[in-house]
Amino acid sequence: MFDKDTLARSREAEMEWQVRYDELVERFVIPGSESSQAESHSGLPIKNCYFPHDVEQLDFDVLGAPGSYPFTRGNLPTQYQVMNWANQPVIGYGLPENTRQRMDLLGQKGMVGYFGNQFYNLVYDLVSHEGLDPDHPAARGRIGQCGMAVYSVDDMARLFDGLDLRKMNVVHITYYQTLAALAQYIAYAERQGVEPHELRGNTMNWYHQSAYVGMSAFPPEQGLKLAVELISYCTKYMPKWNTTNFFGYGVEEAGGTAVEEIGLMVAFGIELVSSCQKAGLEPDAVLARFGFQFAQANDFFEEICKIRSMRRIWASTMRQRFNVTNPKAMNVRIHTHTSGAVLTAQQPLVNLIRTTLHALGAALAGTQAMEVSSYDEALAIPSEEAATLALRVQQVIQEETNITAVSDPLAGSYYVESLTDQMCLAAMNLVNEITAQGGFIRAQRSGWIRSMVEDSSERWRELVDSGSRRIVGLNCFKVDDEPEPPIFTVDPDVERVAIERVRELRERRDPIAYEQAMTALESASKDFSERDVSELGDSRLMMATIDAARANATTGEIMGVFKRNLGWGAPHES
Repeated sequence: MFDKDTLARSREAEMEWQVRYDELVERFVIPGSESSQAESHSGLPIKNCYFPHDVEQLDFDVLGAPGSYPFTRGNLPTQYQVMNWANQPVIGYGLPENTRQRMDLLGQKGMVGYFGNQFYNLVYDLVSHEGLDPDHPAARGRIGQCGMAVYSVDDMARLFDGLDLRKMNVVHITYYQTLAALAQYIAYAERQGVEPHELRGNTMNWYHQSAYVGMSAFPPEQGLKLAVELISYCTKYMPKWNTTNFFGYGVEEAGGTAVEEIGLMVAFGIELVSSCQKAGLEPDAVLARFGFQFAQANDFFEEICKIRSMRRIWASTMRQRFNVTNPKAMNVRIHTHTSGAVLTAQQPLVNLIRTTLHALGAALAGTQAMEVSSYDEALAIPSEEAATLALRVQQVIQEETNITAVSDPLAGSYYVESLTDQMCLAAMNLVNEITAQGGFIRAQRSGWIRSMVEDSSERWRELVDSGSRRIVGLNCFKVDDEPEPPIFTVDPDVERVAIERVRELRERRDPIAYEQAMTALESASKDFSERDVSELGDSRLMMATIDAARANATTGEIMGVFKRNLGWGAPHES
């Protein structure tokens, strides 16, 4: 991208700069500068200053223009000039009506989705994630915690009654109760006269996350099949529904690096798309409805370059491996969640500064939607004040900074382009290493993926404990007397009410319809467990799950059938 004369002058300029730099280091004895090599938080070596010759190998074809293959600079020619990123705070706590109150509050505060439509990013509670009902002994103390207590079609009604299901987008943040939650939403919609093909929203389909987070899950092979089952059903019957979210965010939250985040998502993407092909699904069709959730953490430029790298790698990989031609199928549609793992319980208001920087980085990287963690997230479910301020962070960046005027404003930075290339290379090396092991599922089954992420987490802990990785309020600039911030708590009555509701539901539902539906679900689950992915495609399991939801089966009852037939336990070998 530069002529030989410019590159020669660039190298000469660097040598002159290095001499002056070394003189200052020696004069002022900057601790560590004379001996240590700077590196990114992923451990990639970085220089103290960048010049044109650092990007002399950069091929314009891998950079191009916003909206052009390989989409390094963004999915669309217009980044935010036509439409801002969607405000997508994660909402969910207590009973369904508690969550609905927070939905309405944030809507009044200006929370909007694409084209100004209602957009709700709803997280289910810890009990739901484990596939239990509230009256299960293991549910005690976790009902309505870290998410909403929604276990049935009746609970869906308490959550959504009065809203126009045809005009809003709903994101169901589930773990492994994915099919059960979607089935209950479909059954609720049908009772409102809304058919599946009219619904808009997104299912997480996060079975792959058991490779690096969580304790219990379906076996990896069965989880992959469940993901394909949902994709297959939605491809046929829910054209407005996005089917899969690649949970890269969980990698960094578990202690993994930015490079591991994108490398693992590409490796799993290869396996998932290959499995969809075996089930008779065309990559050009299914990929257009995949999305990605990524963290935005403290290494400002690395996190920006991570997004640019992911767009480039994903587009080129899908094109080369699966002959994808549809631009939408090659796009990485990103929901950014500012990192919760780097927030501190100490001096929690400082987290507002962190999350503002995270959100700014995400916007500069070209995200499509954003959740900004609340400043009190390290302590509890966000208070109304904290949730409002998190929304205001996005709104100030959108309305007051003028960064939305330019698509990919950091393009051409010697540092940004060089680091983007480095991250692409490092992530693809990881993808190739996983491929050599037989793919994502085999690397998950052996425990290799989890061990890698845990090793990175331990390195982070060592850096923090030693003071090499400085965190304000934790290992530097600490205060002795810190006032206790107000903590949001879930009403303790939530547990009693949720238990009473699920028991009352069992008493009044039609026992014959319920037994018939559960017998059919048992048969479909057993059959599903014995099938190869290439034998899927008839959506029998999803259909049976919807029938069970129509008969008022609860989350725990549906998941109990799945666990019994598909297996449930540690997602890797010992």
